[in-house]
Amino acid sequence: MPGGGVFGSGASGSVPPVAASAGAAHHQAPVYSSPPSVSASEWRGLLDQLPYGFIVLGPGQELRHENATCRQLLGYGVAEKGGVEGWLAAVCPDRDHRDKVINSWREHIWRNQLTRTFTLRTAAQKLKEIEFRSSLLRDGGITLTIEDVTEARRIEETLRHGKLKFRALFSHSETGTVLVDRTGRIIDANPAFLTLAGIPLKNLRLSSLAELLHPNEAAELAGAEDNLSRLAPEESAAKVVTREVWLRTRTVEKRARVTYCPVGEDAARPAMAIYLFTPLDAISAQERLAARLRVVSAKAQALLHAVPDLILLIDPDGTIVDFAPPSQPWAELVPDDSWRGRSVALVWPVLGNLMRQCQDQVASGGRTIHADIRGSGEDGSEFGVTLAPCGDGQVFVVVRNHTATRVLRERDLWQRASFTHSPVAMVRLDTRGIVSEANPAAAEYFGVGEEQLRGEPFDQLCQDRGEGGLKSEVLALEEEGKPCGSLAFFGRRSGVSERVGQEVEPAPETPSLEAHVSSSTRERRQHSFRNQLQLVTSLFSLEPQGAAARDAFLRWQIRLRSMAQACPHDESDKVWVFPLLRSLADEVCSLIGRGPGRRVILITGSEDLTLDVQSATSFSLLMGELMRLVLAARQQGPGPELYIDLRAHAGGGFQLTVRPGTYRQFVFTDRDTELEILELLTEQIQGRLEATDPENPAREWVLIVPPRNR
Repeated sequence: MPGGGVFGSGASGSVPPVAASAGAAHHQAPVYSSPPSVSASEWRGLLDQLPYGFIVLGPGQELRHENATCRQLLGYGVAEKGGVEGWLAAVCPDRDHRDKVINSWREHIWRNQLTRTFTLRTAAQKLKEIEFRSSLLRDGGITLTIEDVTEARRIEETLRHGKLKFRALFSHSETGTVLVDRTGRIIDANPAFLTLAGIPLKNLRLSSLAELLHPNEAAELAGAEDNLSRLAPEESAAKVVTREVWLRTRTVEKRARVTYCPVGEDAARPAMAIYLFTPLDAISAQERLAARLRVVSAKAQALLHAVPDLILLIDPDGTIVDFAPPSQPWAELVPDDSWRGRSVALVWPVLGNLMRQCQDQVASGGRTIHADIRGSGEDGSEFGVTLAPCGDGQVFVVVRNHTATRVLRERDLWQRASFTHSPVAMVRLDTRGIVSEANPAAAEYFGVGEEQLRGEPFDQLCQDRGEGGLKSEVLALEEEGKPCGSLAFFGRRSGVSERVGQEVEPAPETPSLEAHVSSSTRERRQHSFRNQLQLVTSLFSLEPQGAAARDAFLRWQIRLRSMAQACPHDESDKVWVFPLLRSLADEVCSLIGRGPGRRVILITGSEDLTLDVQSATSFSLLMGELMRLVLAARQQGPGPELYIDLRAHAGGGFQLTVRPGTYRQFVFTDRDTELEILELLTEQIQGRLEATDPENPAREWVLIVPPRNR
């Protein structure tokens, strides 16, 4: 076994032993030879399950192995691009960046085994932050682990920006602000308070806040703070303590209004407190400004109620702050008071999805975006949406109802298509009986051009062509209750040809369309059933939002959407298992508020396995319950939250291995009831669900589904 315990010598399919792969992920570890009982193909299978990319290179940078995650991470494989440097060149955004990345790879990672993070572009043209870690092998090669740290970097950047924003607000606020620790000692004060008090900061830090107030008012303020700390956390968060006090400055005492704000998660013993001081003479000016703002607000409200559109104001976190309903109620969308304070993704999921895609461009980039929203399936609604920034990271949304216009437009399109392509000769008459339009079939019927027919009186048209052989029907047309003309249809009387008196052969019998109609009806019913299930899930948002109600809401949302996903999309009696799991993962992650399903739930294995329609619903319900048991509870840990591996079973059918991610497990609310549900669903598909490790059943389960003919 040459090369420091690596199978083979330079082959792209060779695999390092477990000790080398595990140690190379996060720290140096000695390299051991694999046990003789484990084959190279088994090691490759294990390494393909790693949640991070894993590459083994020989002394000359020749590729010995790369796992499946490495290929999936950026959309390209190292072997596909002819080596690591070719691979890095393919995923670098531009030439200058590519040179820097490749130089860093050579100097820092390959030669010195340092850890570096690069900004790379995936095959889908998305930028990601990828961390590279390497460790040296005994034969001069290295093991290389790559991991997507984009989210971690964004969190670090957000925290850093949060501190900078707080410092900027603290330093530049025109309101006197004092930061006090839990003992009452002054830690810091902003320039506005130093100007108000006329005392240097170094002197303020030697005193407590109570020393700057009148003793009686200091005691009263402390008592109010103590009462606030006794409230429940959800009640205290919505309240503050405000008092008028005498503030002792360097020369005189000034009357000021002070507001107390605790800082920390523990309301009873806050880690710090912020006191905001506003002189009363400044308050009067603020009140005058507030009065003017109230007048402006009243005018704005009058304008909002006058327009026929729906207006929404949405916070950066997607919460609806306020809305103005349309002046006339809409049948397609009925906003009510329950919308305020709730996520737009819950009350209107389609708009919530649009907000997620465009919020950064609108709130941060200052762009105004126009988009159209259409209902799915048999829902014929259509809305025009405009998203515009309005400061403080909020987004102003204007929704216009285009449903009636869309219905008229689509009706005109299919009527126009029917008129033009109909094999029946038709002419359109105005209210005077004059031909205003003729279709191609009418032109062929009368043997003249369409332009020649236009403008000819209807009665003259019939007389000139010989009434004996014509059969016509006239349909009156109305628009909003008023006559707007008519349609005339022409045919031949039975047994009469174009030349009157000549016998014609009867037309051949038209083939039956029963099979085609049955097929189309079945597809429409399946599509309608899926849409109805999706609609029913949205009705749960009307229920009370307590903890128990939210749990039941989530549980039934997942169950109903699982049933919807189990419906086949064609006339076959089988359901493809891999796409079903993918779509189910997206639905569950969307309901729980997680990221894309492919990132949160990692699904691997065979993509050509199917399930009969009769078992698909129970199977989809079972998988939805297993996903919910892991994802519904917030469990911290790196990588995907759930792994599902799909394989054909040796005895027929297939098996799934369901394993929670690192530091996660199946979490039960009512263990006996939930286990009974899992057993019942497993029995309905005649399958077998069992724990891999009976001593630790919350870590990994295996589901075996029998073949279809059993």
